[in-house]
Amino acid sequence: MVDTLGFRRCLLGTVFAALWVVTESYAWERRQLGTLYGSQFHITVIRDELDVTFFRWVLFAGDLAIYAIFFLLAPATLGGIIGNLLTGLMNRQRTLAYTATLVAVTASSVSVVATKISIYKAFYIPWPMIVFVLAASLLLSIADGPAKTSHDGSQLDTTTDPGTAAPTVEPVDGRSYQSPGRGRVLTALGWTLGALAMCIWLIGGPLHENLVSKWDLPFWAPPLIAVAIVVPPVLLLGASIVLLERGRRHRHRIIPSFEELAGERYLLYLRPFAIDLAMALPPDEAPGWHTRSPFELPGTHEQFVIRQFRGLGRIVAIGQPGERLPQLGAERGYLPVGNWQDTVSRLIQGAHAVIMTAAPGPGTLWEFTEALRTTTPSRLLLLVYYDELYHPFREGAAQEYATRSSAEPDVSWPPLPHLPDIPPPAPHAKGLRWDFPLQGILSFDDEWRPRFTRFPPTVPRLRLVWTIRRLVRRELKPALHPVSQLPPVSPLG
Repeated sequence: MVDTLGFRRCLLGTVFAALWVVTESYAWERRQLGTLYGSQFHITVIRDELDVTFFRWVLFAGDLAIYAIFFLLAPATLGGIIGNLLTGLMNRQRTLAYTATLVAVTASSVSVVATKISIYKAFYIPWPMIVFVLAASLLLSIADGPAKTSHDGSQLDTTTDPGTAAPTVEPVDGRSYQSPGRGRVLTALGWTLGALAMCIWLIGGPLHENLVSKWDLPFWAPPLIAVAIVVPPVLLLGASIVLLERGRRHRHRIIPSFEELAGERYLLYLRPFAIDLAMALPPDEAPGWHTRSPFELPGTHEQFVIRQFRGLGRIVAIGQPGERLPQLGAERGYLPVGNWQDTVSRLIQGAHAVIMTAAPGPGTLWEFTEALRTTTPSRLLLLVYYDELYHPFREGAAQEYATRSSAEPDVSWPPLPHLPDIPPPAPHAKGLRWDFPLQGILSFDDEWRPRFTRFPPTVPRLRLVWTIRRLVRRELKPALHPVSQLPPVSPLG
């Protein structure tokens, strides 16, 4: 998605392009050198009053910025906008904003190219690079866009009942579809296609330049040749990404039986099954002044969240009944659709800690009240996302607690803990605002008093590769460190 930061960048790029066009148009002038054999010769030079070293450096820096913006950033932005317009679930206001940005970026790019051509007459446009960046951005946007945002704009959707919903396919053991051998083959094939795509791309650039320079082609031919050269490696790269992800899911560890957890330290990850598809997407990247790295947030959203707890023990989860392959993240084990509550109750009792997504749904609400009944307060951690998920969870938890405590009067129920509102971020925080779906972690002391540990709301403008990971670990330490100090629990019974 192109967020508010993206719109601001597009606006700044458009303003910069306008200033650059005005500056270039005034700074350069054409002078006639003379006439030879009836033909006039001209040269483009800087005006005399501007022909100083400082202004030449200004023009040089402006050219570099224009090349970076309109040959790299603009195609990437256009690809993302077009992909979201084609596949995104957007209201009228968002659609108009995307369309306006698309028109502004396109108009700015055309004006820049027209200015260059009017000044230099012969101006080489790197069509292979433009088409490659545009196609790659479009492909990634189409792959990520539809499932990432629901109709109301929330990034996690729990409209499907997580505890009692009918599975998407017939209930079967997910392990019957997993093949580590097939996963290794898919992984090798994915890396091969990726390497082949890079080889074709390296060959395609010089090939395009040779074709354009040696043949007198019409104006529409260079872009068409660029498309023919660039699209195949883009498709191969897309296929490589899909195969690598499929191979990892085939090789992802599955728990044959939860009985093997007896005597082992593990953390139980509970969530509505309906959010699995959203959690399987890449996490939202953190904003930055062009110092972001692809290694900052690798993997899926679930992998990123689960990674914060890996130092506390083995992380396990209940797999969605009927899924053909497990999602990447916590280790999955599978239970029968109609007989899961007893096993989940034993898993909660034996877990070193219970990590639960605070989202509505009968299954999740039952698990929350069961955790209140069977585990100690300091072992329960709630992952709090947006208010659209958290508020219904609070209301549903109160109703489920009242229902179960009335229906099971012989059970010693602790008081229902207070679930506070999500506190706002600290004002005047340094850095860039990071609108990450996870707002924070809600933990409890021995008296069920809540404590909210906020997920980092801001990130540094300039940073190194590992800055984000260190920042997240530091900010979440108040919630995770007490869990690491807890004594072992009784073996799983």
